[in-house]
Amino acid sequence: MLRQKPGIESIAKMFINQLLAPYKLKYDLSVELKDNIYWVNLKGDDISFLIGRKGVILYSLQHLLRLYLRRSMDEEVMVTLDINGYRADKERKLVFLAKKAAFRVKKTGRKFVFRPMPAALRRIIHKTLENNPEVITYSEGKEPRRRVIVALKSRNG
Repeated sequence: MLRQKPGIESIAKMFINQLLAPYKLKYDLSVELKDNIYWVNLKGDDISFLIGRKGVILYSLQHLLRLYLRRSMDEEVMVTLDINGYRADKERKLVFLAKKAAFRVKKTGRKFVFRPMPAALRRIIHKTLENNPEVITYSEGKEPRRRVIVALKSRNG
């Protein structure tokens, strides 16, 4: 009898449930696929502490989940862990800030430099502005001080 390889959803749920079991927390866990990224969503009244200051714990948990999935699936999997909508809210804010930065760059002609941020957050800014015909985005610096720059596209192509 052939056994089917467990899917990303079941592996992610098993990992999160085993990781959080000792804390006896009450939460709902769902997994959805959006833009080729698996979003693992946790919602509950007593789990916000898992976000940590500026999302540090959340990003660490996401990193562990990604490593576990990579090892279990033998392939690279794009996964985002969200707790009580923190990441979704952060993404909405970054999209707004990216558009605001592009407007400012077009208006003033001067580049806009974002504060240092993790690669996943920089990617949101790059993706938001990638089809903007008037500005370009690029990253400068070395981790953990790497930041996104928004600048005017050169007029001569």
